[in-house]
Amino acid sequence: MKDDTISRAAALDALGERPVVWSDNDDYTLGERNQYDIDRLAIETVPTAQPEIIRCRNCKFASGDSRICMQFGHSPIGELDFCAWAERRTDE
Repeated sequence: MKDDTISRAAALDALGERPVVWSDNDDYTLGERNQYDIDRLAIETVPTAQPEIIRCRNCKFASGDSRICMQFGHSPIGELDFCAWAERRTDE
């Protein structure tokens, strides 16, 4: 299976509206409604494919003036720089 990144909103739009229930005693309709609820829950709860990007300026390893990376000694830190080891500051 191909590993694609898709929009959660687009997946929910493709799922459509909850089926209209004609009869609460109709096993087919109840099964269809239950499957819809399962599919919707799966789409809503699957973890995001792309992790949150924490910019260096918002990272706890950035110096007080956010110009030097205290973890790796990189200087200067650019406005859009980020790395895989970033951790969000707790003072934000």
